Amino acid sequence: MATTSIGRSEHRNSGDKELISLDEAMQKLSREERFRATVYAMNTLLVQKGVYSPEEFELQFRQFADKNLR
Repeated sequence: MATTSIGRSEHRNSGDKELISLDEAMQKLSREERFRATVYAMNTLLVQKGVYSPEEFELQFRQFADKNLR
């Protein structure tokens, strides 16, 4: 399945306010915050595209935690 690239300035939130630019976000966020933002964005897209459900994500997350906390 191919995906369509979206230009940085083309995609805005649902309100009238323009989102922070990617370059500015990369400069202002800490390394941990950038990682968290990446995970959030990827999971949001995968759920929206129907690749997996929130319940499937939760199960995988819990399995990972269980395995790594033992």
